[in-house]
Amino acid sequence: MGRTTRIVTFTAIALLLSTEVVGASTFASTPRLSAELLSVSQMPIGWSTDNSSSGNGVGCLTTLLEPKGIKQTSHASITLDVNGNTPLVSEKLATYSNAKIAYKKIVAILSRCKHVSGTSGGIKATGIVGEMSFPHYGNASAAFSVSLVIQGTTIDDDLLIVRKVNVVMGIEEADAPPVDISQFQGFIVRALANVK
Repeated sequence: MGRTTRIVTFTAIALLLSTEVVGASTFASTPRLSAELLSVSQMPIGWSTDNSSSGNGVGCLTTLLEPKGIKQTSHASITLDVNGNTPLVSEKLATYSNAKIAYKKIVAILSRCKHVSGTSGGIKATGIVGEMSFPHYGNASAAFSVSLVIQGTTIDDDLLIVRKVNVVMGIEEADAPPVDISQFQGFIVRALANVK
């Protein structure tokens, strides 16, 4: 993939994938949850905070951590990348009026979501979603693999939803196929250690 194509594709990834977890909530980020997010200092050398995301996901992945019928009471999110390029990691922490039910609804939505298509931030994407076999994390967890075609380029995105006590975490890593599973699992372990 040429540099220009890779930059355009990265912009598309940032608009489409990081917002699957991050979403566009009307609730303010809370200092407590913000302090529990991954930080640049926990990432390998060369990673930085990405602030370019402004879309809202596609299809059934839109505002994923905001299931209908359950009040989200607080949230915090971060998107990190490697020097403005892939891989890209997004994390959102959220609390709800009932975290157990929120977690179950989010996982049910993802389990029913098989095909996605749509436009976010003016960028069109189509793809497939499937459940993944993955280690167990927190009190409950479920992993999903998303494969999207964005501007003619296939991007893989591994997504994990975890409930740890009263916090639901959505974390994902997106990259040109394949996503480095061992790297992603390392990010998950660090992220969960931050959640109190």
